Amino acid sequence: MNRLILATLSLSLAACYGAAPPRPARVAVPELSDEAVLEVSSETTTAIENRQKEAWTCPAGHAEGSPACTRTTYEVAEPVTRTETSATYGAQPISYAQFKVMTDPDYDTKLARLDRMRHECRRANVPRYVGMALMLGGVAAIVASGNTKPVGLIGWGGLAGGGVSYAFGYYGYGGRTCNEARALYETLDLREEEGWTSVWGADYASEMKQLADQFNSGGRRRLARESLSFDR
Repeated sequence: MNRLILATLSLSLAACYGAAPPRPARVAVPELSDEAVLEVSSETTTAIENRQKEAWTCPAGHAEGSPACTRTTYEVAEPVTRTETSATYGAQPISYAQFKVMTDPDYDTKLARLDRMRHECRRANVPRYVGMALMLGGVAAIVASGNTKPVGLIGWGGLAGGGVSYAFGYYGYGGRTCNEARALYETLDLREEEGWTSVWGADYASEMKQLADQFNSGGRRRLARESLSFDR
């Protein structure tokens, strides 16, 4: 009986969804102007640093990570090259969060899409909570009655009805958008990046220079200004 209950719950909760994410914190961007230029500068330096290394000694028939192997750690002084990149707009430093918002002409569209999905997710929580309550009540009734009639039948009815309500919230009432909204929120949540005055890595340098060139070419700057007009 317990296995059957668990199987029923597992099937009902396979389409898992949760609370809607919050709206991303506002990123204050500088006043956009046709005269100002978005500039990206990078500096590459090489320094000798101690790097942690490891070596494995293994008997025949054993691979690295096996308990029969011996792991040894040691330090090696070697040259390490790092690239630091920062951005300015109109000769004024901007954070990486500001840079990402300014160079994304679809930022406003993404926010509107997130708001729509957040609404759908909150709406789906009604059948979700009803379904969870019915399933938990059904399991409690089945366990308490030892699955004897009539309480056991009532418990199974609650369990089945709860599963239907929970699934309806996901498939028919917008619950599937909860996970999509959470994923989109993660890309738009730039609270951590607001404190980044520079970023490290050659990939960042290449991407930021490309985005700055597109922004300064005119079309992307115009789209960004129109997109961000609501935010000032």
